[in-house]
Amino acid sequence: MSNSKEFNVRKLVMMALLGAMAFVLMFIEFPIIPITPFLKIDFSDIPVLLGLVIYGPIGAVCIAAIKCLLHAIIYGMSLGELIGVGSNFLASLTLIIPYHYFLGRDWSMKKKMSWGVISSTLTMTVIMSLLDWLVIIPVYMAVFGMKLSIPLAQMVLFGVVPFNIIKGIVVGVVFWFVATRLNHWLGKRTAK
Repeated sequence: MSNSKEFNVRKLVMMALLGAMAFVLMFIEFPIIPITPFLKIDFSDIPVLLGLVIYGPIGAVCIAAIKCLLHAIIYGMSLGELIGVGSNFLASLTLIIPYHYFLGRDWSMKKKMSWGVISSTLTMTVIMSLLDWLVIIPVYMAVFGMKLSIPLAQMVLFGVVPFNIIKGIVVGVVFWFVATRLNHWLGKRTAK
């Protein structure tokens, strides 16, 4: 087998392993905001962000897609599951894009990670809050015939926004810790 084919197979296997690891990490989840108990923090984006460092943005998107596809296969393709898994995928994208921008800078690791955490948290908070307010929660309520006990805008302001801020910071700090510990190993495999 040629080196190019061997590298591609190895790359695909590693991306699949990171996707499977991300899927397993989806099981370690917990709610943090009482008015939005359906929003849960998990650490499934850590392997996605590691994949970003190793394989670039396309690799990270593939890893996020594998994670969500495995979840949909295991838990079924009900509309509720698809809404949840689709939201998870979109949230992963909002983390990938800002991190990609800052990780590509010729800065110290501390500066890259600091700006990555800040920018990805803000991006995820703004985009996911708008999507939850305008699309995701209204569609979910319509599909299941649910009514909210508080106005949607209040739920987003006092539930979704703080959740995304906390999630962005927690995931960012954990990723920073993991990436720092794996810095030497990742340096040999970083996407150019």
